[in-house]
Amino acid sequence: MTRELTRTGLPIIYNPGEMRSSSEKNGETTRAPKASETTAASIVSDIVSLGLRRGDRLPAESDMLANYSVSRETLREALRILEVQGLITLKRGPGGGPFVSALNASYLARTATLYFHLAGATYDEVFDTWEILEPQLSAKVARIEDRKLKEAAFARFLDYDVEEHEESEIFSDLNNFHAVIAELSGNRVLTLLTQAIDHIVVEHVLEAGRDTIAEDDAMSHDHADIAKAIIAGRPRKAETLMHDHISEVVQRFRDRHPERSDELVQWM
Repeated sequence: MTRELTRTGLPIIYNPGEMRSSSEKNGETTRAPKASETTAASIVSDIVSLGLRRGDRLPAESDMLANYSVSRETLREALRILEVQGLITLKRGPGGGPFVSALNASYLARTATLYFHLAGATYDEVFDTWEILEPQLSAKVARIEDRKLKEAAFARFLDYDVEEHEESEIFSDLNNFHAVIAELSGNRVLTLLTQAIDHIVVEHVLEAGRDTIAEDDAMSHDHADIAKAIIAGRPRKAETLMHDHISEVVQRFRDRHPERSDELVQWM
């Protein structure tokens, strides 16, 4: 479907070197990163280089102050930046401190929705992105040669009976199917970006528009068919089935809530 682009929202600029130095460009002042931002980046770099995992505690404040050569105020602001992004958890009290968190694409989705809203992007544009990303991703996963890996990943979706599960469990399982495909892609950038879009689609739109068990049953059958195509190593069929599945879900929502498609993406 071709839609006329609306010219609402702030303009989107492409300026790769913007954050490197403070200068005047095109009438706008750019700035160098704050000390807290560079410190946050250093902490992230150390988490990776030291091989820290979820639940690991970061060094004591005194050690980090010495290691990063910053003030207590700068360090605490850096830790708050990482906490807001969901990268660490700050626990209070005895035995507390900063702990490494698991990467959760919902935080990436939350940041993205702020940009989307200011840009004037609509939920129709989110749907378009979803329809572009996931069919291609399904084809990529179908090309994985390890059949046993795929069978194990999709086992719970092949014979899924919605009548045997609670409503909240059904909704979670149906949406986890898409997360599994993203994880199997082996491309961490695609995994995070795709799961971020999935979060927006699910939490902003589909969760509010889901009405019947019959629809859940139809979705579970779609998922089973897509999973079988992926397991069988049939990329074209997997891509087509995923495209048709998403198109049906989106069209069902548009028919039921026509006013929402043109709404601006809301900040989560």
